[in-house]
Amino acid sequence: MQVQTDYKPLVTDQYLVENLRNSNQGVFELVFNFYYSGLVVFADKIVKDTPISEDIVQSIFLKLWETRETLEIRSLRSYFIQCVKNKCIDYLRNQHVKTRFDTQYSDLDAAITEEDLWVKSELDHLLEVAIADLPPRCREVFWMSRYENLKIAEIADKLNISRRTVETQISKALKILRSKLVDYLSLIFLYFFS
Repeated sequence: MQVQTDYKPLVTDQYLVENLRNSNQGVFELVFNFYYSGLVVFADKIVKDTPISEDIVQSIFLKLWETRETLEIRSLRSYFIQCVKNKCIDYLRNQHVKTRFDTQYSDLDAAITEEDLWVKSELDHLLEVAIADLPPRCREVFWMSRYENLKIAEIADKLNISRRTVETQISKALKILRSKLVDYLSLIFLYFFS
């Protein structure tokens, strides 16, 4: 398998930040829609309360919009991760659970690897969407293979199709997922083959 190494995103963080500084509401909505759900999942891993996690993430986006004209952000992802982490810790401290939190997580950085949580939650969401877009038979075979852990022969017997068809459908699914999730190829490999 050959991995494309010269991939460059069509829209850079620099472009997005510049447009946010210029009060471009369309870009703000784009950034919000892209990051919101993953950030809520990330916050929920820390505070374990989805409505609170949603409030935290919304407050971060509100602050982003309010301070848009003075933004100095190189990486939106890093910025959001740090903001969510800080807001979650503040929330926990304000709820007088810091002692319990410190006992459970004496070393927050060791207990919570924010990049791992972020990428995992983002990957889960992207995978769900990409798998849902697969052709029906392809999706069914792929699901049975990767999520039900059935062998090729078992899938063929269950669906009354040839083993070659099963192999072809799995290969087709992986090809489609690879093209849709090109930025996450190494993680997809670990996710499905570890």
